[in-house]
Amino acid sequence: MIEIGELPADRWKDYKNLRLEALEKEPMAFGSSPEEESELAEETWRKRIMDVLFALDDDEPVGMVAYVFEKSVKFKHVAGIYGFYVRAGYRGQGVGSRLLEEALRRIRMNKAIIKVKLAVISEQREAIGVYEKAGFVVTGRSEKDLKVGKRLYTRMFMEKMLGQTRKSRPLAPAVRAIGP
Repeated sequence: MIEIGELPADRWKDYKNLRLEALEKEPMAFGSSPEEESELAEETWRKRIMDVLFALDDDEPVGMVAYVFEKSVKFKHVAGIYGFYVRAGYRGQGVGSRLLEEALRRIRMNKAIIKVKLAVISEQREAIGVYEKAGFVVTGRSEKDLKVGKRLYTRMFMEKMLGQTRKSRPLAPAVRAIGP
């Protein structure tokens, strides 16, 4: 039975291992690389784990999602979803949806939050489907934004307004600069 919950800071190695697995197996899904993160100090992992929810199968982490609250005065009404990953063998079973639902439930507990945002690579159709099912809509795109090896990927930006529903709006065509 899959449980959704937090892990204590002393289980930072479990988090590190799952995170590095995610970075290796789905390199286009994250802005960081395994090389960058494998060198992070224990203290950094202990701090980071506090913002992460885990899907646990028999107490072993098989999925994760981070949710963070903006700290800047002008953005304190915004939360973000990051680092979303579910092991391949657990996909298609609702694990990702359950992780996202719980993150959103916890975000809603902060009454100051009115918007949740995230970024996703346009080719990640399954992830986009999970986000859309949860009420996220596409608000923008950034072409050739992420480079993994020699391949360039487009990032899509999605958001969910809390307490209200909103339909996707078509994006305006890109504007090209003309002249020097």
